[in-house]
Amino acid sequence: MLAAGIGTYLLVLLAHFPAGKLTGYLEQQYAPLAFRSVSGSVFSGSAARVEREGLLAGPLNWNFRPAGLLRGRLEYHLQGSVRQHRFTGDAAIDLAGRLHVSDAGIELDPADLVREYSPVGFTTTGLVNVQIETLELLDGFPVALDGHLVWTEAGVTEPVSLALGRLEVMLGHEDERITGEVSNDGDTRVAGRLALSATREYSLDLQVTPGGEASPEVFDFLKSWGQPGQGGGYRLADSGTL
Repeated sequence: MLAAGIGTYLLVLLAHFPAGKLTGYLEQQYAPLAFRSVSGSVFSGSAARVEREGLLAGPLNWNFRPAGLLRGRLEYHLQGSVRQHRFTGDAAIDLAGRLHVSDAGIELDPADLVREYSPVGFTTTGLVNVQIETLELLDGFPVALDGHLVWTEAGVTEPVSLALGRLEVMLGHEDERITGEVSNDGDTRVAGRLALSATREYSLDLQVTPGGEASPEVFDFLKSWGQPGQGGGYRLADSGTL
């Protein structure tokens, strides 16, 4: 009875604890993170905008999940938007200050990913859906990751035209880098591996095999960027810093 009473008392305190106390702590721990127009409580609240190094999210709503306390975490269910795309998922902070994300999903315009992470500019078609099963962040970069990215009706229109169909990237973490295993089912086939470090050092090693609908410009492009490989394909390998 005593334990139940203490637990109830703590939940009542949490329900009325100002949300600004939580967001202020997060801003200190994950600078230059910034929450704008915060309202509600630590238990249930919202922010009109969340900003960090050029990434703009919001509005963001959160609801406390008491079961997380059994794992030594402050755990929340989140709903909001990033660059006008809806997302939902669970996030938690453990006693060591690590941020955990699970069961999260968001749809993105592939053009946003090209601008942020591609060493080469190109124009895209389709829609990207990212699903995160588990993600653990330390100092703003993943130290554990399990998820996948699916690019439906994937295609490139500039500098050449490529029909890539359904392209999938299996996301993981290895040797302190985010990794991605790439495959697809389009007319032009793509397979290989991507990697990105916390210091934005990247590497890619892809095998691109043009399909029957590929234009002469596609072959010219691949010859200029890659090396002839097996089965009429081309190997595109590159590394550097974004």
